[in-house]
Amino acid sequence: MDANPKLIPIIDGFPRPDWAGIYNVIHSENESSWSDEWQSWVKTWLAETLAALPDSYRIEESDNFLILSSEEDRYVDLLSRFLERALKTITADLENIASDDGYGKHVVLIFNEQQPYYDYISHFYPDEGEFILSSGVFLNSGYGHFAFPFLEMDEAEATSAHELAHACLRHLPIPLWLNEGFAVTMEDEICGSQPLTMDRDRMLEHQRFWNEETIQEFWSGESFNRTDEGSILSYELARYCLRALSHDHADIAAFANAATYEDAGEQAAIDVYGGSLGGLIHQFFGDGDWSPLPKSWAGSEDT
Repeated sequence: MDANPKLIPIIDGFPRPDWAGIYNVIHSENESSWSDEWQSWVKTWLAETLAALPDSYRIEESDNFLILSSEEDRYVDLLSRFLERALKTITADLENIASDDGYGKHVVLIFNEQQPYYDYISHFYPDEGEFILSSGVFLNSGYGHFAFPFLEMDEAEATSAHELAHACLRHLPIPLWLNEGFAVTMEDEICGSQPLTMDRDRMLEHQRFWNEETIQEFWSGESFNRTDEGSILSYELARYCLRALSHDHADIAAFANAATYEDAGEQAAIDVYGGSLGGLIHQFFGDGDWSPLPKSWAGSEDT
């Protein structure tokens, strides 16, 4: 494969592949070569990324991962082993939901400082707006991959488990609250975190924040990007909602495979569980109009 530099241009200091163009090149060939071709293009992209970074960076490869970092060998080896275990756990525990199908290996970019990390991920965000601070992100654009700045090993493992769960769910058009619910749940399970409990004080915080207006931000996904306490509360609420729906694996698998972001999974909930998602919120916060109202969401064609 001779990489066309026009398909991996340098933009804002980093190579930014034209993945649609690369897809067309690869898939114009015989299907038997697709896996090798994807791997070759990905390694070319990472080599170009390596060239844009200081000499201390390198690329390490395992069965299912390519890791670019400047960390010491032991750190990378421990993280690589963790990632392989985490991938097995996610695909096993989320059987018929998560998937590792596709071409090429998972790519992990670990930046040794905050600034190059933010320089890299800024390409994937709008030019204007407020964004929450990030300790890691799955970049679900083109060839999905995840990136984070240097973290101590326990934080790196938690972040990796969370973002890897997102990677294994990218084939599903699920709403963000469900996606994040799975991600935080798998992070807790894989890393052995304490089960989430809602004491009286925390319940009061949720009750003060959630109302008929803010709950629509939760269903649409907007509240996860808030720069106030609403972001953390959104992740917690997503975890509670998922737990309430997960008593039977066959049901949650059917729901996850039918739920779509357009209505936050409302129709899927009615079909699988026989009731509105509003009933989930009612059991936490009492009476109110808690059901998803897609026509009220920002950007809706009907608003």
